[in-house]
Amino acid sequence: MKRIRSLSAFALALTVLGAPACSPPEEDSAPLEDADDVDVDDEGKADTTGTPSAWSTTLNEDNLNGLWTATVGGSPAADGAVIDSWPAVGIVIHLQGRDYRVVRSGTTLIGQGVSLTLKPNKSGVSDDSIEGTLDGKTVRLVRDVTPKDTITLQLPGDRPFRSFLLETLAPAAQRDRESYKVLSSSDMLRWLNTCELYKSGSWPRQYMKGATLSEQYDNFRKIVYALNGARTSPHALIHNARFVGTLQANLKDPSKAGLAMSTFTMYFATAGGGSVRLPLGSDALGYFITDRASRAEKIGVVAMDTPLHGPLASTFGRLLLDLGAMPAADDVTYTRTMMELLAKSDPRRVQTLSQAGRSAITDWYTVMAIEDYRGISFGRPTLGWGYNMTSGQFYGLVVRALARPGQKDAAGNPVIGQVLVGGELRPGDPSYADILNEGKDLKELADMARLKLLATQYLQTARPSLVQAVQTAFAGIVPQNELDSRARTDIFHFIAAQLYDAQGRTAKLKGAAADAAVSAVAALIDALNRDSAQLEAFILKAGYVKSSTPAPKSTGF
Repeated sequence: MKRIRSLSAFALALTVLGAPACSPPEEDSAPLEDADDVDVDDEGKADTTGTPSAWSTTLNEDNLNGLWTATVGGSPAADGAVIDSWPAVGIVIHLQGRDYRVVRSGTTLIGQGVSLTLKPNKSGVSDDSIEGTLDGKTVRLVRDVTPKDTITLQLPGDRPFRSFLLETLAPAAQRDRESYKVLSSSDMLRWLNTCELYKSGSWPRQYMKGATLSEQYDNFRKIVYALNGARTSPHALIHNARFVGTLQANLKDPSKAGLAMSTFTMYFATAGGGSVRLPLGSDALGYFITDRASRAEKIGVVAMDTPLHGPLASTFGRLLLDLGAMPAADDVTYTRTMMELLAKSDPRRVQTLSQAGRSAITDWYTVMAIEDYRGISFGRPTLGWGYNMTSGQFYGLVVRALARPGQKDAAGNPVIGQVLVGGELRPGDPSYADILNEGKDLKELADMARLKLLATQYLQTARPSLVQAVQTAFAGIVPQNELDSRARTDIFHFIAAQLYDAQGRTAKLKGAAADAAVSAVAALIDALNRDSAQLEAFILKAGYVKSSTPAPKSTGF
């Protein structure tokens, strides 16, 4: 097929011809337009100069990533090969149960027992091949562009989250973003119609040309129609000329092109069957969406479909509002469910929570998973983003433990929790953490840290055996002399430090050891709820002043 070199010409052709039909072609006959004429950088900005694309004409560190059919010693390898290629891991070829680490020099890959030549062949990544020898056997790898099924992972229930992330979720994410699918615009629109930002008109209003919302919706749909029948992958979609050309033709503000391309490649790929699906309950599903490994710790996004919202990349404020909105009956069950997800990768108890509880825990778990993945998989384990998400949950549970059923604040609202605001103890909910962070990444700021520390000191004074039980449950993971100052003084940081150990020792939490950790932490939160009045008195005795003025709460957006 002759490719159109000019994006403006391509957009004009679409305007003249109109939107394509929505019925998808048969998979075997679907045209493979990896649209390799378009170079797009890691921020989603396209090179429109018409120069040949480095994506299409070379095999470089970025497009070495992929699924490859493999022939070894003249015989097909049953599961093919997967290649990982980004700075944190180097270049690794996974083939027949072995991992081969290689380095690239020009058009060759060299490693112990490995000598391979890179052959980009004609324009387009679809006919790329890699040929040579591996452990003395002839090898030929050809990029696998056959359409693949959606990946759905059932949580195993037998290992801690970190083990599940490293052993199962991270490899599945690499397979997903390199898996080709044939896109159907009707199927894509069916899913997009369930997304909160589409239903509300947020995406059309923010990005699309048009004097009315109806016109903006029409222009948004033109981009989806343009992709009907395209065979592409989440990684390759941002290089697709049909996508880039139609988006640019309908975008109202060219300065938003990078953000729009990055956002919609991920959502459109998901609408077409991509993303790793993480079911946590019958009405609670996480979409783990990644696109390009070259984005490193900026990679991907998650969307959650819960009882309280359709697919949505929920904000920290929104998930903390849902945590605050849970009925009191959820408290102990929520803590146990959270710990079973962290210590055992077991979601079975999710379904026993209220709608707000199921929504809150699905949002937290899925966001936490990708935040932790970004650091662990891309060489930044000290980022601590997943750790911060879980620490924020413990903060929220302490806030809830200070609820005053039947009482109202100065504004007439039920007191569903209390927070520290400077020197005052004020009615509030967990979303106050989002206010403190000004809607940005969730970090533990001073008011949050003081409340958790006071809760710890109360437990050490009034319930020392429960604190000791938690410490005993995690014995043998991170020793006391390796803990930072927070984890030595704050029992909730102690728990998080054990669950997010950078040395992998959390993997010891299995079987009875995992059950003991779950029960010990659940008992800790249960004690705070039962001792709510005593905990409040302890805080006031420490010098804080009780106020009925409500603390600010997040809008959730």
